[in-house]
Amino acid sequence: MLVLLFAACFPRLDPPAVETDGPADDSGTAALVESRCGDGVDDDGDGDTDCDDADCIDARACEDTDTDTTEDTDTRPDSESDCDNGDDDDDDGDIDCADTDCVGDAACEEPEACWDLDAGDELGFEIQSGTAAGNDGRGSCGSSSTADTFVTWTAPATDTFVFDTVGSSADTTLWVVADTCDGEELACDEDTFGSDAQVTIALTRGDEIVIGVEAAGSWVLSAWQGDCPDFSIGSELAVSGTTAAGNDYTSSICGSDPEAAVTFRWVAPSAGTWTFSTDGSAFDTILMLKEDTCDGSEIDCNDDYVESSFGYSLASTYLAAGEVVAITLGGYNGDTGSYLLTITHS
Repeated sequence: MLVLLFAACFPRLDPPAVETDGPADDSGTAALVESRCGDGVDDDGDGDTDCDDADCIDARACEDTDTDTTEDTDTRPDSESDCDNGDDDDDDGDIDCADTDCVGDAACEEPEACWDLDAGDELGFEIQSGTAAGNDGRGSCGSSSTADTFVTWTAPATDTFVFDTVGSSADTTLWVVADTCDGEELACDEDTFGSDAQVTIALTRGDEIVIGVEAAGSWVLSAWQGDCPDFSIGSELAVSGTTAAGNDYTSSICGSDPEAAVTFRWVAPSAGTWTFSTDGSAFDTILMLKEDTCDGSEIDCNDDYVESSFGYSLASTYLAAGEVVAITLGGYNGDTGSYLLTITHS
């Protein structure tokens, strides 16, 4: 009874409401910091508005301004004033030529290409072809009076690459320079195999080179990865020469390893079974065929097809049109001499 009487005499007191000077946020309480530094409102109610408030020191709206907000001291230009200085002059997020302000500026124009054809990073037989018409330059082994064509090419890998003009109808000269048409000469050749030229160079992936093809007529350009075979013979059906300066090879399925051998890259002109023979060579030969390159899978190998004073070799395989084989022609037990290689279709 006494407790109830006491409570009735002394009513409950609620805590006083907290007064706020700043505008309330969505929850009805004042902002703790100057949350909007360019709205003209003292958001946190501390007496300092926008850029006058220490909360806004690093705000974008307060860059290049002093505490007197009545005077605009932003000195940034309204457009990208220099298109080649590496700076975002107008602070719009786009630098130099990436800014639309620089469209048409001389600093953003692509240099005029010095080459005639772009072969990308293509590999294989006949990556480019044509008839030379201009006379822009020449390699150290070329002629100043013969027409030429410049072809740009990019290395697809870090390796050794071979370029040749085998299959051209004209006598050709081939040279390679680094980067641009007047770059450092890396290689030059006139007649590696008959009237066809071939150069071999080591490149790093992404290297850009310019290949000069000099020809008094129609030409074809091929590009191959790796430094073996020794020669590209296109789709020729008969070649001759000597193995006197050949290389040794230590892998075959013939039972004998071809020594002092030369290797050829050959492209099938049509589909069918093709037969390769050394009949008519002046020494005891070994003949081996591999898929595509010297490191490819072995297709066929033969030592003595016919027993004679100079046993000749014969190998055959089915090939699709355009398929490439590597032919190794060497001598038994290190024998060397003049060879004749003939290729027939059946």
